[in-house]
Amino acid sequence: MKKLALVLAVLALLAAPVYPSLAADAAKEPIRIGELYPNSTVPDQAKDWNAGWKMALEEINDAGGVLGKPLEVIARDDKSSPSETIKALEEFKGREGINIFFGTLLSHTSLAASQYAKQNHMLMLKGAGGSAKLNEESGHDLYFQLGAPTSVWAGYFAKTLSPMGKKRWAIVSADYEMGRSTVAQFQTAIMKQDPSVEFVETQWFPIGKLDAGATSQALSRAKPDAIFAILWGGDYARFVREGSKRGLFKDRLVASPICGADSYIRPLGKEAPVGWHSTQGFPAQNLTDPMGKDFTQKYKNTYGEYPYLQAFMGYSSLKILAEAINKAGTDDPDKVANVMRSNAFTIPSDTIRFRADGLSTLGEWVGQTGFVDGVPTIANPEYINAQQFLPTAEENIAKRTK
Repeated sequence: MKKLALVLAVLALLAAPVYPSLAADAAKEPIRIGELYPNSTVPDQAKDWNAGWKMALEEINDAGGVLGKPLEVIARDDKSSPSETIKALEEFKGREGINIFFGTLLSHTSLAASQYAKQNHMLMLKGAGGSAKLNEESGHDLYFQLGAPTSVWAGYFAKTLSPMGKKRWAIVSADYEMGRSTVAQFQTAIMKQDPSVEFVETQWFPIGKLDAGATSQALSRAKPDAIFAILWGGDYARFVREGSKRGLFKDRLVASPICGADSYIRPLGKEAPVGWHSTQGFPAQNLTDPMGKDFTQKYKNTYGEYPYLQAFMGYSSLKILAEAINKAGTDDPDKVANVMRSNAFTIPSDTIRFRADGLSTLGEWVGQTGFVDGVPTIANPEYINAQQFLPTAEENIAKRTK
């Protein structure tokens, strides 16, 4: 019943027009910003993302809006498609007169959105992490990113796992920009740590279409010491079930970025893997900072569950943009970008800054999968400084195409 109540509450929010609080002065023209997310293709993550930013929107407008005006968010589904992304951005820019937008999830749509923003003088804030290309060769002065890029995962896992002495690695990954980028960076990083490492099998698959049985068989035949996997959602669940059934993970080290995130691992219940090296996402129940505790409690009171990573990202993204517009005194993209690069922003769990290349200083929660009070999660999450695994802002900017 709790789950049904949550779904109904979120559906009600999604169905309602995204207008400012009634407390705002209706006579004032609102400040409008755009929002993009693949609602139809990743509905579970979209539910969390939308719940997060809509809670932030209500708080912002209840506190007086932005620049003394109501804040309005024009939301569109990018359908995980670059062409749909561009279509939505053309509507934002042309019909709605929007200068600033946030969101996107998958790296290939984010790259398309970022290039449109560059060409049409719009500021973009991506909540989730993604391919390092977004901040390197494809980066620009109006692109900002809250989540860490894939190079952080690659660097962290290489440094952590190399001392364990595993020489024969197998790779399994969804065949898309973020998967390709993460795999390439991990291979480079771990071979730098240990040049004797070899990659004995690589399996690529289309997102959402993993043949888990055939993939597990191919990996088993290669007899790897360790597996590096980039997968999520239904593909992750199928891989865990088929691999466990065939003994693929027995006595093998497994590293899988994002598989420890609560929104991915909890649906597996008792079938969830134990001992996999991963990132957690957002450890809502472990937060001690006042804003983090307040956000977590309010979210739980509203939706009946703890916030997952995408809820945190959606909430924090909109809060950051509202604060930056207020400090800039305008929604002019250049002036807002200058504020974002020169100010600290307090969000649930941390106070962060944006570097010159648009990347934030937000860290990552990492550890090994396990069970806490019978619930699958990262058993002992550790918050790491992402900056130690990143090129400097100057190095990223030097790689950019003009």
